[in-house]
Amino acid sequence: MPKMGDAMEEGTILRWLKQEGDEVEEGDVLAEIETDKVNLEMEAEASGKLAEIIAGEGESVPVGRPIAFIQGEGEEVPERGKPREAAAGAAEEEEGAGAPAATEEREARPRERAPEADGHVRASPLVRRLAREHDVDLSQIEGSGPHGRIVERDIRAYLERAPEEREERPAAPAAAPRAAELPPPTGAPGTELVEPSRMQRIIGERMTQAKQQIPHFYATVEVRMDELMRLRGELNEQLAEEGVKLSVNDFVMKACALALGKFRNLNALYTSEGIELHESVDMAMAVALESGLITPVIRDCAGKTLSKISAEAKDLATRAREGKLKPDEYQGGTFTVSNMGMFGVEDFTAIINPPQVAIVAVSSIVRRPVFDEEGSVVPAQLMKLTLSADHRVANGAEGALYLAEVKRLLENPVMLLV
Repeated sequence: MPKMGDAMEEGTILRWLKQEGDEVEEGDVLAEIETDKVNLEMEAEASGKLAEIIAGEGESVPVGRPIAFIQGEGEEVPERGKPREAAAGAAEEEEGAGAPAATEEREARPRERAPEADGHVRASPLVRRLAREHDVDLSQIEGSGPHGRIVERDIRAYLERAPEEREERPAAPAAAPRAAELPPPTGAPGTELVEPSRMQRIIGERMTQAKQQIPHFYATVEVRMDELMRLRGELNEQLAEEGVKLSVNDFVMKACALALGKFRNLNALYTSEGIELHESVDMAMAVALESGLITPVIRDCAGKTLSKISAEAKDLATRAREGKLKPDEYQGGTFTVSNMGMFGVEDFTAIINPPQVAIVAVSSIVRRPVFDEEGSVVPAQLMKLTLSADHRVANGAEGALYLAEVKRLLENPVMLLV
C-alpha cells in the first residue's frame, strides 16, 4: 500500500483494474485506492506479471503492507500466507527483521508513553488479542513498527521482562476524554441505516478534534461589493475571447492572500514545537464532494494574477470532483477560504483545518438598502466574511484588523490588479 499523503496511515482497495495473471507495464493503473482525502489510481512500479492479489476489493490495508505481487523475469512467487491475522503478525515481524538484537531490545522496552490525541494506540489485531490474553496495557509499550505501530515482537519482549520491573514503570497519562457513546439505531419503520464513507468518518473525527482542541474565536464584517462586481463584469467581458471568467471567489482569495502579508501570524501552522510562520500564502479552497470535502491548494496565491488564480481554481476543483488530484495538490495549505455563497447562504462560520490557524467563511452577495454618505437610502450589494482564528496565535483585535484589510481591498478592487 503506497503512502499517498503525509497523514495517510491506511488505504482501501476500491477496485482492481487488473486481474491475476495479467501482464503489466510500469506505469499501468492497477487499482483504485480510497484514502481519507480522495480516491486515487495506483500505478505499477515495475513491469511483469500480476502473479498474486493479496488484498481484495473493499479491504483496508496499512501503508507499507503488501497488497499484490508483480513477478519479474526469473522471480519466484512467495507462498500464499497463513490465515490473514497470523500473516499480519508475520508481516510485522519481517518489518524489523535484520535489525541488531541490541537495537531491537532497546526499541521493545516499555517506556512512558502517551496515547495519541484521540486515545488510540496503533497496534494490529494480533497484538491486541495478545494484550487482552495477558492483561497488558498497550499504552505502556513503545512500538518499533512503522509510525510507532506496536508489533508482535514488542509485546513479547514486554512479556519476557520480570513482572515487578514492568510494574515499576509509571502509568501512561490519561487519554483525552472520549465523546459520549452513541445510541444504537432504533430500527423504526421507514428508516434506513447508511454507513458513513471512509472520508466522512475521517473528516468527522478531525473536525471534532479541531473544535475540541482549538480555541476558536470569530469575527464578521460586511463588504460593499458594488465596485468589485462592476469591475468583474468589465474584466470578464474583455477576457471572454481568452476563455477567462473570473469568479467572486477568485477576488476573495486574492484579497485574503494579500492581506496576510500584513498579518503573518494568521498564515501559519500550529506545530508541536511552536508557531510556524509561512512567507508564501498557500491558499486552500474548500471543494464539496459527494463523499465529503477536500481542500485543494493554490500555491503562492498572493503572487499570482486573478486570471492565474481563476484557471488553477477551476482546474483543481474539476479534478477534485473527478478524484484525480495528486496528494501534493491538496496538502500543505497555510490558510483556507470556504465559500457557500453559491448556495445562497447569507452567514456561516467555518471550523479551522489544523494545523492551520485561520479560515475565512464567504457568504452570498445580497442586495439591501443602505445609507450613503449624504444620508440617502441607496441599493447596495453586500457580502459577509467571517474569520475563524486560533486564539493561541491571534487575538480578537488582530482578527478585526485583518478583516478590515480584506474589506478595504475588496471595496477597492483595482488594488487586486496591481
